[in-house]
Amino acid sequence: MPLLNFTKTYLRAGVLFGAVLTTTACSGSIDTDMFSVFGSPKPPLPCPQVEVLPGAETITIFREGEGRDLVDVRFEGIIAPFSGQCQYVDDDTAVVVELILRIGATKGPAATSQTEEFPFFVAIAERTGEIIAKKIFYSPVEVEEGRRRATVQEELEQRIPLTGLKTGGDYVIIIGFQLTREQMDLQS
Repeated sequence: MPLLNFTKTYLRAGVLFGAVLTTTACSGSIDTDMFSVFGSPKPPLPCPQVEVLPGAETITIFREGEGRDLVDVRFEGIIAPFSGQCQYVDDDTAVVVELILRIGATKGPAATSQTEEFPFFVAIAERTGEIIAKKIFYSPVEVEEGRRRATVQEELEQRIPLTGLKTGGDYVIIIGFQLTREQMDLQS
């Protein structure tokens, strides 16, 4: 069984980005345990924290060559707020996290097409900060003719196996654009 199972589903939407950050509580599995024997329901188990890596929430994609002025921008992207939920499965030995995030794109003056692929990553880390898994995805965003902006919605699912006494609350899911060294330098 793989350590983590990443899946992605595309949903396309040609709307302006501007969602509200929402978080949802996590529900544990339904089973009989000592809590329910004595009349108290089993307390819900925590979901992993989800965050966008500071500095990786935006990306600027320039045309080929050396120019790095505003006129050289093909596309700019932003990871908009996300929502999600988690569910414990397999007798609480794994947590499945379903995430919805939005990638907004703005077409720049150097764009030569209506579509751009935006690279983004999803990483799973322990609360200590140690990254235990990471996967890079590519999200194509198409801007309708005559418009400058568009948004796509990405649906992702992560399955995190739990060992020992760990719960989903012992993990952090980190999302961001996969930036090149040059793009990171331009962000600062």
